[in-house]
Amino acid sequence: RGKRTMVLLRIKRELREFVVETKTSENLDKLTTEVGEIHNLCLVAEQLAGQVKQLAKHGPMRKQAGCDDATGELVDPIKEKSSNPNHDPLGYRTGKPPGPDVAKVLNRTADECMAVIDSKQASRKIVLKREKIEEAISNIKGAVMIAYPMNLPEYDVIRIILDKKHDIQAALPQDAVDPKTCVLWFSRKRMERKEKLSKYCGKNEKSFLKVRLQTKTQKMPQREARLDKDAQTKMMQYWHRKNEEDKRLKENEEDEDYLNSAWANPKAYKNAFTGVRGGVKWK
Repeated sequence: RGKRTMVLLRIKRELREFVVETKTSENLDKLTTEVGEIHNLCLVAEQLAGQVKQLAKHGPMRKQAGCDDATGELVDPIKEKSSNPNHDPLGYRTGKPPGPDVAKVLNRTADECMAVIDSKQASRKIVLKREKIEEAISNIKGAVMIAYPMNLPEYDVIRIILDKKHDIQAALPQDAVDPKTCVLWFSRKRMERKEKLSKYCGKNEKSFLKVRLQTKTQKMPQREARLDKDAQTKMMQYWHRKNEEDKRLKENEEDEDYLNSAWANPKAYKNAFTGVRGGVKWK
């Protein structure tokens, strides 16, 4: 493995994390926009993968949730459940999935897409590239075309996403960001778009920075805990086990406390005749 010559930024927003690589000479306006676009693309990929799994399980979307596409009348969910094992309990999909072999391909491409954007890769410092996400989305598109050669209905959210007509900022306003106005924070400082990255981290091209992604209107992010979630969980488990152990030992000590009493001393009778009281202590 060769020496790293690029700066790594571990980007975090809410529960999502990913790593990008750049140079200290990079303009922050361009870098911040790119980070915002990658973040939004991750959200699109995640939503697409989830919908494809539903497609493999329950088939295409209905024009109107809970209504029959042919008649427009409401579908009886109890009757549908008893007659169709593939029915959608939420009523969004038709309950007519593709065959098991095709469904397997859809699920596999969806899982591969989720693996590409998995936040766990950030802890291993694996760089997330836009091309990888786009390739995973392209693979899903191929699988969907195999399953439905005549394409999905134009109102199906999968088709809307694949046709690039999906507005992720409108769909997920709390999670998505505007790439042109979003802000990066490092070391509790707002990284101004007009500056270069080197102003905040120097010119060491081997730097690894933990950066928070926020919208323009959000305030300074809270300081992160010194221990991550996994470490906190392990610590709590350790203390729980230790407390249980201490409690058990204390109960055993109480049960055997009589052994330290004078009347339980097996040598008490002998000591009474020899004049020894309280035992002999050796230094």
